[in-house]
Amino acid sequence: MRNPLALFLAALFILLAGCVAPGPERTPDAKRQLLWPRPPDQPRFVFEGLLRSAADILVETDEMRVQRMLTGRRISDKPVIDKPAGIAVRGGLVYVAEPSAKAITVFDLQRRRLFRFGLRKPNSLERPQAIAVDTAGLVYVLDSALRKVMVFDDLGLFKYAIDLGRSFTHPVAVAVNPDGSLIYVVDRGDVGNADHKVVAYTPDGSERYRIGSRGEEAGQFNIPLAAAVGTDGTLYVADAGNFRIQAFDRRGQYRFSFGGPGLETGRFSRPRGIALDGEGNIYVSDAGFNNVQIFDADGRLLMPLGRLSSEAGPGNYSLIAGIAVDETNRLYIVDHFFKKIDVFRRLGDEEARRLATTP
Repeated sequence: MRNPLALFLAALFILLAGCVAPGPERTPDAKRQLLWPRPPDQPRFVFEGLLRSAADILVETDEMRVQRMLTGRRISDKPVIDKPAGIAVRGGLVYVAEPSAKAITVFDLQRRRLFRFGLRKPNSLERPQAIAVDTAGLVYVLDSALRKVMVFDDLGLFKYAIDLGRSFTHPVAVAVNPDGSLIYVVDRGDVGNADHKVVAYTPDGSERYRIGSRGEEAGQFNIPLAAAVGTDGTLYVADAGNFRIQAFDRRGQYRFSFGGPGLETGRFSRPRGIALDGEGNIYVSDAGFNNVQIFDADGRLLMPLGRLSSEAGPGNYSLIAGIAVDETNRLYIVDHFFKKIDVFRRLGDEEARRLATTP
């Protein structure tokens, strides 16, 4: 019997390979870069497709096919996502935090459907600001209006909430340990106070510890905007105003940092989002460069992916935002201006070498 996981990944690849948006927004083929980096360099990622509406994942029925032939457009072709504030992915479920919809939009790639949750009272969302998911599939939503972390199961059924009270100036991000044992909330503070911090909670809502105040020293922050946790429990924080990424151990003790202001690769202009893969590589989106820079677990630059562009082609961004990496090492990149989520698959060495030599 064939491995069910292998079958699922094969189906996911076929599904995403067809998720390229139609119409005039597509970049001409001559300008489309599907492999990153571009050959003759050995590519490491291949563009698989994009997500922005139900049409990108639905199986086309006979009725839908007739309508497409008559009108030239697919059913549900209108973009669903509208400036999402956060993204998280697990088990073929792409969770998108949508403040304007007051809900979480979910692209279910395995079942080929789109749905929303967080709309049902008394546990409805007001302003979902950020989102994270653990290995058990629990979904953690930071609601900046309710000042709560709302926790749901993988299909959107409410489980519990952590009340943040009034101890935060401007909560903007949430991260979680893989096993769900620690939940981190990032407070960006404001220009008039020193309340720039990260607070660690246990699932029962108890505060375990907090990191930071405003400053430039190790363990201090200046407008932290995002956080992510590695498989070993290391917490990484995008310290945007200090143009760096800081790393902390499970107890909140400072480990190291990397980055700095600058225009060259390996530096940052406007670090916006952060994600980790299963090997400990660190992905950082930058709204100044409009790309994603990929580093190893020690903060050494591996490669950049993406570029600033006025055309909505693969890897082209005008207002890059959140990013996520799933358990298959697929990279999901949100762009607010083009209202899209690009999906890239990481290549194995053998496939990468073959593609690098293919005309």
